[in-house]
Amino acid sequence: MIKRNLVPIIVVATSLFAGIGLTAFAIDSPQGSAMSMDSFDTSLNDRVETLLRTDIALAGGHFRAQTKAGVVTLGGTVPDEQSLRRALDLASSVKGVREIRSGLVVETPK
Repeated sequence: MIKRNLVPIIVVATSLFAGIGLTAFAIDSPQGSAMSMDSFDTSLNDRVETLLRTDIALAGGHFRAQTKAGVVTLGGTVPDEQSLRRALDLASSVKGVREIRSGLVVETPK
């Protein structure tokens, strides 16, 4: 009796674990999902630029971002060193950003 009930339990457990494993793989791998890497990068780029341009503490800065495979390269100018650090911190806080590279320049007073 126990052996007869054990086979369906093993089949159900194996199917459940295989489904969970495949789901976790699909979530971790953007290539496995419907969203292509280019559209993922574009979306990530837009979120980073919007966050930087709408932050009140970064008023006076001019930003551009380029994203490839989750690596965001920031360019533009900021008024001071504190703004530069804040821009890097904000950009790195966006979900999906793997790495931040800075090409930001601190403007010298005229």
